This record gives sequence, structure tokens and C-alpha cells, in this order.
Amino acid sequence: MSLLSVRGLEVHFAQKKGWLGRTRSTVRAVDGVDLDLEPGQTLGLVGESGCGKTTTGRAILRLIEPKAGKVEIDGTDVLSLDSSRLRAFRRRMQIVFQDPYSSLDPRRTVGQSVAEGLEIHGIGSAADRRDRVRQLFDKVGLAESHIDRHPHEFSGGQRQRIGIARALAVEPKLLVLDEPVSALDVSVQAQVINLLEDIQAETGMGYLFIAHDMGVVRHVSHEIAVMYLGRIVERGPAEDLCRNPLHPYTKQLISSVPSLGGGKGVRSPARGELPSPLNPPPGCAFHPRCPMAVAACREARPVLNEAGSGRQVACPVALG
Repeated sequence: MSLLSVRGLEVHFAQKKGWLGRTRSTVRAVDGVDLDLEPGQTLGLVGESGCGKTTTGRAILRLIEPKAGKVEIDGTDVLSLDSSRLRAFRRRMQIVFQDPYSSLDPRRTVGQSVAEGLEIHGIGSAADRRDRVRQLFDKVGLAESHIDRHPHEFSGGQRQRIGIARALAVEPKLLVLDEPVSALDVSVQAQVINLLEDIQAETGMGYLFIAHDMGVVRHVSHEIAVMYLGRIVERGPAEDLCRNPLHPYTKQLISSVPSLGGGKGVRSPARGELPSPLNPPPGCAFHPRCPMAVAACREARPVLNEAGSGRQVACPVALG
């Protein structure tokens, strides 16, 4: 059984104007997304800023309520849970946010923040919770003396470790990592990624790793799903997808990753701007920026089709 199964996930935001607050238009931020994640695996969800990947992650956890679709975590239909059952189920699914500072309450010690989930779910006595926080700090490479300090006393990398400790406190099975290293220096990024890999190897937890950096996603993921303007345009095993990308958008994401090869890094970045989700292009949403576009791309919106070896792509030109 998959740890995470998502089918037809949709999230729409109504744009209202005028003093009567009438809906004038709708943003289809997530437009029919399917995802699967196995226990102990990492699924990378990658795309440019504004493509809907963060909204997807939050909708899976019901931090945003989806308009339609089905989300199953460990066999439980998350979208069918009422408020009390959802509250209890949140032990199985946690999130690490992009900004490690704003996600921590500046008025509370970091130890109190990490213990909060234990208190909410009634886990252990006060002494037990203190011991659990001490163990978590040791696991993420922080000292016991840090427990009673406040967030402003830590570096960005340390604050992200605190965020990871807080997410691990209730022993979830699914961890959504929303751009967990994008705000960190490169050397600190490597430390946090290594920490996450060690935790996954120890616990068998599944990760949904959301990022815009294809280089980072390739390193951490077992499978990758590429997202563009609310839809998945390609997915497959990480190394296969990165070595032989099929969709033109995936090719441009990969070619835009800087390298140390004597100035050969940025070869073919995606041209133009990401279209407005308020007024997406007809047919394939990528066609105004695509060097391979043909007339049919402007007429019909492509769907994901099998491309062999566990690969799927939403591009009839790529499939030949």
C-alpha cells in the first residue's frame, strides 16, 4: 500500500472585486494533480515559483481545503475526516516550512515549540516531554543547553533543525518539506539534507520534498514530479528523468542548473515569464515558452501518458 496516494487534487481561489465581493475570476492553483509516494521514499515536487507546488503540499495536509480530489495517507481518506478525527490524524503527517524563523513563535522557547505537538496530542507527562525534546535536539545536532533559548538566538540552519525536530516530535509517517533549504547557505543546505537522509534511513518516513531547485531535488529524491501552472507535466524515477528528460519544460529546468564545467552551467533557461494562472494559455500551458510547440499544442491540453520504464509525460511532441 502506498503511504500517500493523491488523485485529481484541485485547489481553486476565487478572485473577488467590487464592494459586493462578487467573484470575477478563479485561479486554478492546483488543477487535477495525481501523486504517489511509498514508505521510506522521497518524492520531489519541482517547478518554478507560482506553479502550485506549495499549495499542493498544504492541500494534502488540509492546511488548505481542496475543491476536489482524493488524498489517502496510510490508507486513510484524509479529506473525509471531520475536525476531531483530523486533529488526531495530524500525528501521522507533519510539515517543515520554508522560513525557519517565521514558523517559530518568538515569544516561546524553542523547547516549548518542539514540545507543543506532544502537549496537543496528550503524549507523556511534562517530564516525559522534556526528555523527548532533549532526544530530538540530540538527533538534529543541537545541544541540550539550546532548549530554553528563543528563536532569535539561532542561525538559519539551527532554526531549520529546530523546525525538523518539531515535525519529528509526534513520529509522523509523512513529512512534507516545503523548500526546506532554499533560505539557507549552500554549506548549511548540505548539512540539513544529510540530516534528513539520516532520519529517513532510521525511521522509514516518507518525504514529499517541494523545491524549485532541480539540482537539490535530483540529489534527495527517489522519484520526481515536475509541475507547471497547476498540473504535473512529467514524472518518473529521479535519475532516469534527470538523465533523459522528455518534456521541454523539464529539459529547461535541468539545463538551467549551474555547473562547475567552465561556464557551461546555464545553457537554455525557460524563455519568457510564467503565465498568469488567472488567464492561462489555451491548450498546453507551456506552449508560449516552448521551442518544440506545434499547432496542436495551442488547441488541446495534453494529459499524462505512459512513456515506459515508470515514466509519464504530458507532451505529444515528446512522445513522437
